[in-house]
Amino acid sequence: MEPVYLPEVRQTTELRKYTYPYEYYVAGPSRVTAEDGIHRCVHCETSGLDENYTYCPNCGAIACDSHIKTERLEGEPVCTGCAVTERFALKTKYFYDEENLDAFREEYAAMPLHEKAMENKPLAVGGVITALVLFIAALTTAGVI
Repeated sequence: MEPVYLPEVRQTTELRKYTYPYEYYVAGPSRVTAEDGIHRCVHCETSGLDENYTYCPNCGAIACDSHIKTERLEGEPVCTGCAVTERFALKTKYFYDEENLDAFREEYAAMPLHEKAMENKPLAVGGVITALVLFIAALTTAGVI
């Protein structure tokens, strides 16, 4: 029996306020991972290669799908840990910072009513369906239909 030397490599990646360890053993072109801080959500500790993770450019977090939202003003990913939130049309919107929130408040105030309603599409669709049902019920009650 002949002993085999396997180099142990430990690296640390720092992204803004988060640090991600990654440790593995190397044997030629292959490697075995011992610790993987990259494929782990910083908010809920979900881990594994079969999950999807997204980098939050606002704070440096790597988060799972349930902790990443789309920033309303810029359309980029933002994690729920650092996002500034406010409700518009009964739906929570996520922003990088107070400055983006204030800019969207001004934009929202200038929107016509139908555009404001489209900030929460399920609510808008439900409102239209309810109005149609009530209209048909009123016509039926009046004997028109």
